[in-house]
Amino acid sequence: MPDIVFADGDNPITPDKTIVHDNEAFRVQWAARNISTQDVPAFVDRLLIQSIPEGCPGSDSTDHDVVFDSDTDADPNDVSEPDLPIGQAGPLMNPSVGPFPTGSYRLTVTLANDLGVGKTTFNCIEIVDAV
Repeated sequence: MPDIVFADGDNPITPDKTIVHDNEAFRVQWAARNISTQDVPAFVDRLLIQSIPEGCPGSDSTDHDVVFDSDTDADPNDVSEPDLPIGQAGPLMNPSVGPFPTGSYRLTVTLANDLGVGKTTFNCIEIVDAV
């Protein structure tokens, strides 16, 4: 069975800016790696961004408002990965999102969402007032 993981285990999902302001769009970045013993055909990842009013990291036992879902809000090409040969990493994914109001947000990525074989993780970020 295919096994798709995040290429950077220490920082799997990152915004392209160190500080994200409430008046600007930003890119969410990640890369996948095929660690299985077989090639994996092209697949589609899913990016879900939720507002976390209680602050980062938030609670899994609380429903949070979805402010972006790549299944409905993104160009499919922005979250589509090419075929991944055994042991290879895919390209840097970096769909543009936002702007969003000031607050805490959970950036959740599910790799190979359409195949059901990828890992899911998140990064929680703060969006601050523009100066």
